[in-house]
Amino acid sequence: MKINILKEILPVLAITFLVSCNLTKDVEIDLPDYDRQPVVECYLEPGKPFRMLLTRSYAFFDTLGLSSNFIQNALLEGALVTITYNGQTDTLKNQLTIVTNPLKVYNYVGQNLVPGTPGTEFVLNIRLADGGEITGTTTMLSVVPIDSVVVEFNPELDTLARMLTYITDDQSEENFYRRLLNYSSLDSFPDQDFLVTDRFSQTALIAFGTGYELKEGDTVFNTIFHVTRDYYDFKESVDLAVVGNLNPFAQPSPIKSNVRGSANPVGIFAPLVYDRDTTIVMK
Repeated sequence: MKINILKEILPVLAITFLVSCNLTKDVEIDLPDYDRQPVVECYLEPGKPFRMLLTRSYAFFDTLGLSSNFIQNALLEGALVTITYNGQTDTLKNQLTIVTNPLKVYNYVGQNLVPGTPGTEFVLNIRLADGGEITGTTTMLSVVPIDSVVVEFNPELDTLARMLTYITDDQSEENFYRRLLNYSSLDSFPDQDFLVTDRFSQTALIAFGTGYELKEGDTVFNTIFHVTRDYYDFKESVDLAVVGNLNPFAQPSPIKSNVRGSANPVGIFAPLVYDRDTTIVMK
């Protein structure tokens, strides 16, 4: 039997040649200088002091680190911040404040408590230390209460249960909601966190559910936020931007803000109204 040695070894030689070649090439891309922006997060929670977090944005490739001066570099200090409502004005003091359960950080805090009367209009005005200005407006919403929370054990495997949360929607107007579900503690990573409008529902009764994943003795923190359209657009755009940052082939997603002004800010000024139910799963 004759063997064509050249025919047999050519594929091996070709593969060896390709593997031995350096097929990578370094490419340098000149990125434009990033113009940092003020970032505003001001949520009006009825019965709580006026509070705001004012920071500066960072470029994607900036090294943030955990140095001792990281917080000082991130926070924007020295601003004059006022919130006007019902003919009166509250000036927020530049003061670092940490709130627990759940953990929140603010660097501007007012003396008065946020009124929870639905329809109350609030106007935010910020003058930065460098003279830049930021403004925003929002209107207080009503709380949409949780009607009931129902725990149902799996009829086939009664060691696992699901949870159904019911609310009644006002179908005379368009409403927006954020559903948040935490197991164990409010600071735990949420097991559910999504936005929804009432357009998906054909009836006033809306149900939010889980799978059969709960065990007897589990603690569940069930929160339904009634949010403004501005907040809905802002949170949705932030979520899309996070997803885009993780995908090198995705298009950049701009943040939809409801604050504006000469300081070129991004952020949100909105009421934070919600109903929360804490349930321990039991048969």
